[in-house]
Amino acid sequence: MLDHPAVALRLVVAHAITGSGLWQVRPEPQRAANETVTASLAGCKAEAAFGKKRREVLALLGSPDEDSLVAGGNGDAVAIAGVFARLLALCDDDVMRVLTLVMAETLAAGSAVVEALGNHLNVDMGIWWQPDDAFFDLLRDKEIANSMLADVGGKLVADGNVAEKVKTQKNIIRDFLAGENGRPWVETWLPRWMKFPAESYTSRSGSAPPISGHKCSRCSCANSRSGPERRFSRLPPLRSRAPLRATPAAD
Repeated sequence: MLDHPAVALRLVVAHAITGSGLWQVRPEPQRAANETVTASLAGCKAEAAFGKKRREVLALLGSPDEDSLVAGGNGDAVAIAGVFARLLALCDDDVMRVLTLVMAETLAAGSAVVEALGNHLNVDMGIWWQPDDAFFDLLRDKEIANSMLADVGGKLVADGNVAEKVKTQKNIIRDFLAGENGRPWVETWLPRWMKFPAESYTSRSGSAPPISGHKCSRCSCANSRSGPERRFSRLPPLRSRAPLRATPAAD
């Protein structure tokens, strides 16, 4: 095998998909803090895009189940042989597509590697996510809300409302984002900790100030989910965890 790296690559991918007595690769569980966040993430643009890529990979592997995860098998020896056979029939580009999807499914949300990857790829989270009801429902810190108001409406507006309740300041932010109630429309805006590299609002909480109950990934891919774990990366709802059994390619 040492003289056949292309075969070894396919064997690695098969192990990552199905597991074995020596390999165990688990999909990111992607559990949100509450049903509101789960629903928000399930309907986001990134989820739809990721689901499309997953279905394409499942088709390459001959899986009849379009809704299953690719990774997360139980180490079944017959399953790994079947997946390996399927991968041997694929070209290198398609094998890399499978590998990329498996890595994305098993990338730990909230980890330092998510930050490193997002910075390396120069990810623009604004393409994939915008603040919604779930986000504002979880924003309960008055100082942070006022800093966000300064971001979208300017220092004068923020200073003029610094004594207002969090709810009032959040409503003003939403007015700017929607262009309502006489506020000029701010077309795109991201909380500072949703950017790559992440920025902070206060010094008391490090780079990710606390938003009550907010435990979702930046992404998913964001990926992260004591402060918010900061990234909304691809975060699909929980799905079937049945191990993939690829259909061997026809001769």
